[in-house]
Amino acid sequence: MSDSGQAQPVGASDAGAAKRRVVPIAKVSDAGCHGGREQMRAAAEAAGASQTLAQYAADYPAGPHDQPQSMCPAFGSLRVGLRMRRTATILSGSACCVYGLTFTSHFYGARRTVGYVPCDSESLVTGKLYEDIRDAVAGLANPAEHDAIVVINLCVPTASGVPLRMLPRDIDGVRIIGIDVPGFGVPTHAEAKDVLSGAMLAYARNEA
Repeated sequence: MSDSGQAQPVGASDAGAAKRRVVPIAKVSDAGCHGGREQMRAAAEAAGASQTLAQYAADYPAGPHDQPQSMCPAFGSLRVGLRMRRTATILSGSACCVYGLTFTSHFYGARRTVGYVPCDSESLVTGKLYEDIRDAVAGLANPAEHDAIVVINLCVPTASGVPLRMLPRDIDGVRIIGIDVPGFGVPTHAEAKDVLSGAMLAYARNEA
């Protein structure tokens, strides 16, 4: 990856991919990530993310000022990850979303490259997206450079049930932390920060 701060595709492998429990992108939305909150939420629940969405609803109840910003809420998690030393960040989602997130990160002083695992209809339908994410994580897990790798599922991978929970907890001592941060389940940037912070605290408690 370069040091330009731009998102770079990482770790896509053509090895035989085991099929995962995912919802094909056609069922997520005919318009991809722009199909509407309710349709994306229904797809995510069908893909087995009901518990995650219910927990987000309990932790971050929606109100009259739900999602006041125009930017994707996942930027909160991305910003936290980019500010931590010896931590690599990988995004998985639609290219337009990843472009917007990384572009905005420049204005917040981010000087680190953001990893990007591309997704399309084929990789979602076959489950290969999970395999690509796993390979990307394995390729970045260098203990001489990183203490942790954060993987963030955006709307479409979350709604399709891409199972970040199946990633190894660590590789050669590098901690692997996968989180779902869909715009249809996390209201604001501030709460998206909490999602990553909470996941890292939970990891630390288990490690201790």
